[in-house]
Amino acid sequence: MVNTVDPAKARHERLERWRGHRGVLAGAVAASVATLVSGALAGLGFGGFMEQFRTMAIDSVFDDRGDGEPPYVVVWGTLGVLLCLVTATLAGALVRRYRGRSGGPVFPVVLALSGSTAGTWVSARDWLPPLAVGTAVDPVFHEDEIWGFWAWVFYYADWWAPALLLTLTLAALVHAVASGCRHAELARTRDRLLAHGCRVTADVIEVKLRLASDESGTRIAGSTVTVSYPDAAGVRRWATRRSRETGLVIGPGGAEVLFDPARPGDEKSVFVALRRYPVPADWLPAGGA
Repeated sequence: MVNTVDPAKARHERLERWRGHRGVLAGAVAASVATLVSGALAGLGFGGFMEQFRTMAIDSVFDDRGDGEPPYVVVWGTLGVLLCLVTATLAGALVRRYRGRSGGPVFPVVLALSGSTAGTWVSARDWLPPLAVGTAVDPVFHEDEIWGFWAWVFYYADWWAPALLLTLTLAALVHAVASGCRHAELARTRDRLLAHGCRVTADVIEVKLRLASDESGTRIAGSTVTVSYPDAAGVRRWATRRSRETGLVIGPGGAEVLFDPARPGDEKSVFVALRRYPVPADWLPAGGA
């Protein structure tokens, strides 16, 4: 099929049209709320699993107090995990589209963990208490057993399980804030250079494919690209960036470089674009994608 529109320019216009769009923002907010809710369902399911292990550890196998209850909580928890994966991925994708960023935001993970922490805490408040603290009571044959180490550990699971998830949530929050600050600083530098910096055509000197392995085997995960460009004084310089692009061709004019003419040697002020008509997210900072 012959097209009269430059695909690179069409892509640029499409991404710029969605960047800052209120509809995309509304979708991101809705997906974020759904991630929090589905995370809470997952936490309820996790709490149900923990209660089963706790009951086996602290009570006799003949204690049938909870045997008649259908496992609805565990089923809903499993559904919550699946929904959480979908909504968190969608929220991250919409936020990237709205902000025009290439890197994935970390906050959906924080939302998922926050919901899971709350769900586990609510579940733990309704766990069955032991028939006797310190003893696994046998109501049938009356062959009671004194609790061992693991029985005492699981007895207090209604406190340490939510606390463990809370710790993971706080760690993810700290990482999200630090990552957000780093991306914000890079975005400010990039936007300043787009307005007042020096933008030149660069030559692609070297392309090395990066491989990754998973359950399906070895696949190409991206590439490491080295470009060469002249600074404002005519001095030839080189920059290496990691990219998700894999179809790059070595040759002249295959990239663009954005840098600060007052600090041409500052690696943090050098951005490389490997696409024609690059959008702001296409400019790769030091460290790459």
